Amino acid sequence: MKQFLITVAGVIVGSFLFVFLGFLFLIGSLASLGSRPANPSHMVLALDLREDMSDQRSSNPFAAFGGGSALIEVLTKIDAARTDNAVEGIYIRANTGGMQAAQAEELRAALAAFRASGKFVVAHLQADGVRMGMPGYMAVADSDEVWLQEASEFQPMGLSAEVTFFGQTLQRYHLQAQFEQREDYKNAPNSLIQRGFTPEHRESMLSLMNGIYDNMVANIAADREITPQAARSAIESTPFTAQRARELGLIDQLGRPEEAERAALARAENAEIVEFGDYQASTRAGGRVIAVVQGEGAIVSGPEEHDIFSDESNMNSDRVAEALLDASDDEDVAAIVFRVSSPGGSVVASDQILAALRTAQERGKKIVVSMGDVAASGGYYVSAYADEIVASPSTITGSIGVFGGKLIIGPAFEHYLSTNTETLTVGSPMVEMFTTERGFNQAERAAFAGFIDRAYQQFLGIVAEGRSMTREQARAVAQGRIWTGQQALERGLVDHLGGFSVAVARARALAGIEEDARVQLRYYPAAENPFKAFERMFGASSESVEALVRINAALQDPRMQRAMAAM
Repeated sequence: MKQFLITVAGVIVGSFLFVFLGFLFLIGSLASLGSRPANPSHMVLALDLREDMSDQRSSNPFAAFGGGSALIEVLTKIDAARTDNAVEGIYIRANTGGMQAAQAEELRAALAAFRASGKFVVAHLQADGVRMGMPGYMAVADSDEVWLQEASEFQPMGLSAEVTFFGQTLQRYHLQAQFEQREDYKNAPNSLIQRGFTPEHRESMLSLMNGIYDNMVANIAADREITPQAARSAIESTPFTAQRARELGLIDQLGRPEEAERAALARAENAEIVEFGDYQASTRAGGRVIAVVQGEGAIVSGPEEHDIFSDESNMNSDRVAEALLDASDDEDVAAIVFRVSSPGGSVVASDQILAALRTAQERGKKIVVSMGDVAASGGYYVSAYADEIVASPSTITGSIGVFGGKLIIGPAFEHYLSTNTETLTVGSPMVEMFTTERGFNQAERAAFAGFIDRAYQQFLGIVAEGRSMTREQARAVAQGRIWTGQQALERGLVDHLGGFSVAVARARALAGIEEDARVQLRYYPAAENPFKAFERMFGASSESVEALVRINAALQDPRMQRAMAAM
């Protein structure tokens, strides 16, 4: 009994210390956010691209604790560094893994603008796997120096897409998937209902992959100053040694990361290496305001989640619609850039967001959609009425189609677990349409197919009206087909090729702002106040939490510490 009481007491004390010390750690972290050291007078920024990057900055006040970075923030800092006299160059640890092609294109453009200002970029590749990602290499191929560790190899480059099909697996285990899809190229359900690629699925995937691959080959050839034929031949003859990569002109130097970093510093005079996350980019005060409304992830309806430590993003229709309306209601806002990075989602949620976009236009705001690495299906739905749409050449877009259905698990439960499910219903005969115990009956299948048909026809109408097409023209580019940004431009689905900076430039032009006039970006939805987040999580008042942070910051001040030591 004594040992039991000691154990219980230890658990209680340990739990208290964990919560209390964890709380103090977070308080100290909050205080430190506003006390970063000033930038040195001469610096080389160190940018690590090896981790996965989200598209947009999070409105979660504690997202920074989870690590990682956001493409929009990186692009914004590169642009600020371009005009910062203290920044002399950038040293990059290049991505050799899974960077998205459209992300790589935006980084490539930002780094080209940085170099055009007279500054340098040195990049290091450390390939250590079965394949060296082509997009990550393309992003830095135009650097002043591209380094590859001599122990690395220039490994197979290209694109591959693996799709696992479970149609036969479900049948084997007494499961079934029933889906309605409009039309043949709307391939999202195929992994559950097919045993392999349908002709339409194969055609669609190869068209997309070839478009992205051809664009990357052309970019690499231009950046390495070799012919497209030579670039294609070199890429398709991998793998080869680091020495051979240098002979072919694909890299410039051999060496380890430390050597590349020293080479970068040697290009600058009395400069220090500053981590990209620690760089304090100067903010542009004054000037007209361009609102940036953010939308990333699956498009969903329902209540917004408030997990302050989560770094997962979705396009909650309430939050995104409110952001569009708030931006349009702000008299300071001259135009809106709506950044969309989404594979799609709920029809109803997409419709709510699109309605808010149209209301913003009725209030006199010009809206430019900036597509991220993917803006397809619902991601295109919410974009269709924008005044202009900007996409990167390798953005995945289109997928103008609809699908829906259900997975039937009842027979599997009966076969393996000997379950017996009985259902009682009152009301409509369709009340158990979506039961997972059995498949659709004839009447239910007809009713559900009607819903899918109406949703698809509504989607076609939105595309036709938003893009000034006939309904027949809209259907010709729809049918669930996916397109690259380049292919979408050729088919009238987007207006300009480029990334976030091009979208901002187009918003300036539509708002009548002169090209050399100063503008400031204002993000919606705004980042949540961290003290309010603490109030929701712990029940403490936000004022009390803020007071603790300020006290902690004061105690860290060297003058206060000297005074306390004297006392």
